[in-house]
Amino acid sequence: MVVPLGRGGRPKPLRRFRVRPASTLKDEHEQVLALVGQNFCRLFTADLSTFVGAEVDMSTSPVQQWSWDDMLSALPEPYCAVRLSMPPMEGTGLITIDVPLATAIVEKLMGGAGVAQERRDPLTEVELALLNEVHQRAATDLAESLSLVVRTEPVAGRQESRLEMIRASAARSLLIAFEFGVRMRSAEGQLRVAVPAEALVGSLEAFAGTSAASTSLASTGRLGDCKVDASVRFNETRLSSRQVVNLAPGQVVPLAHPVDEPLLLYVGGTPLLAVLAGRRGTQKAFAVIGPSGAKGAQP
Repeated sequence: MVVPLGRGGRPKPLRRFRVRPASTLKDEHEQVLALVGQNFCRLFTADLSTFVGAEVDMSTSPVQQWSWDDMLSALPEPYCAVRLSMPPMEGTGLITIDVPLATAIVEKLMGGAGVAQERRDPLTEVELALLNEVHQRAATDLAESLSLVVRTEPVAGRQESRLEMIRASAARSLLIAFEFGVRMRSAEGQLRVAVPAEALVGSLEAFAGTSAASTSLASTGRLGDCKVDASVRFNETRLSSRQVVNLAPGQVVPLAHPVDEPLLLYVGGTPLLAVLAGRRGTQKAFAVIGPSGAKGAQP
């Protein structure tokens, strides 16, 4: 048996291996969560770099699913982890930081070089107080990242004993975990942010349009209030640069658009619907006749 060695040649404690359940996320959900993770990585990199006054690099890993029981069993001793309440979402999340990385952050905040240290003793009250600010910043950045999918106001609590964490949720309830590699000049480690899966999957269904109950844009939460640019266009007409230069006031340019062919409604630059131009009272208007692939419409 090969035993990994830590600093000073001492063997690292072995942790029980547990098989995580297979992911139940759909491909569309994983794609959306990847965007959420990338956004969090960008925000927290800048936030942590400013807070500790040092250059910080972060990388993302594919999103994973864990049960509460397996997530807590994977925590090394001692550990640095806090519960994450996420109103109005139901359930409890979790933020964990590798202890060597946590000690490096604390040392940097106290004016040191920020060197990672292996620890056998729990973190002190002073260290926990300093790390609490890191956890709160992570919670704020998580809220902004998740705003793409759902509105939430995460709040990180104090580090608690493992028993209290286990009582936070059912042992087999699932968490969606975002994992990030964090590198400072003299330290590196893992940061994990876990979100209750059941509360998030419903919003993912609505966002990705994979639920029969979420076919309308208004059902996607905050997306229903977003303003988008919409325009109705004729088919494109190609002109040579010479023709453009020779254009003069009053000159008529024929469009490559038959009079009996519908126009296209573009939303955010993407063709969406086939429409007919007209008027309603004194205002110009259009009537929707079908999808962009309707007869006579350009796809």
